[in-house]
Amino acid sequence: MTMVTTRASSGRGAGPPARLGAALASRVRRLAACLALLLLGACSAVRLGYANADTFLVRTLDAYFDLDDAQTRLARDEVRALLAWHRATELDQYARLLGEAEQRLARPVSADEVLALHEGINRRLALVGERAAPALAALALTLRPAQLEHLARRLAKDIARARQELPAPDSERALDARVERYAERVESWLGSLSETQRTQLRAALADDPASPHWWLREREQRQRELLTLLRRIAAEQPPAELASAWLRTFFEQQRLPADAERRARILAFRRDNSALLADLLNSASPRQRARLERRLRDYADDCAALAADDG
Repeated sequence: MTMVTTRASSGRGAGPPARLGAALASRVRRLAACLALLLLGACSAVRLGYANADTFLVRTLDAYFDLDDAQTRLARDEVRALLAWHRATELDQYARLLGEAEQRLARPVSADEVLALHEGINRRLALVGERAAPALAALALTLRPAQLEHLARRLAKDIARARQELPAPDSERALDARVERYAERVESWLGSLSETQRTQLRAALADDPASPHWWLREREQRQRELLTLLRRIAAEQPPAELASAWLRTFFEQQRLPADAERRARILAFRRDNSALLADLLNSASPRQRARLERRLRDYADDCAALAADDG
């Protein structure tokens, strides 16, 4: 449950902007955090989406890797096992987090409190990434050079499309687009923003006009790292345990990169976004607060119902 993932929201983001969601790095992370993916959609679709997550995720992997029949069977088995574990162990935790968020957001909040909510969710997702690593390692060990080239072409196509659609950072059109995308996400939780809130949002996003371009470079870097890692696993054929450990490290560094400069930029990015969200939440009208509480409660109920369902 991330209302707005990042301040640079030229698309979807914590982790992941809308075009970031098209990248394989985000797709793989979505495999490791399938509920988080589903929660980005409409609340009423959560249960239906979760029930069909195995099909969606296997098709996504096939689109990026061009899987053969044996790999497709492997991917389907591993995804189903991951979802079964997720249903049994994680959904109740998401329901608890959503309930805590509902209580905390019922009163004025600080930027630190919003950031703490976001980090709580990220910690749950990190556990899922750790659980998913062996399954992804098993698939990575079967990849052939032609499939890795297929992946490289898909990633390059995603980046080229995103770059083409990204306006110059100092243009009014770029700022207009960012404001509309960010407002759309906030409004899905709060309802229509007031003119004052939109002015507040525009001023905050105008402070960092290069942010979408920075995020695109970050996305491209993550894709390169993923491709390099998968090529290494396929070429060296390490023991499955070692390949899993490499993938766990990769997942962890999606949350917080090892490089000091990148890590500092991402942390600043999250702090700024949390401050903006706190300001918008604190300016919410009683009607907006009621809508937010209802949305959080609906998501929590969906998670609890899914956890109680044997599937």
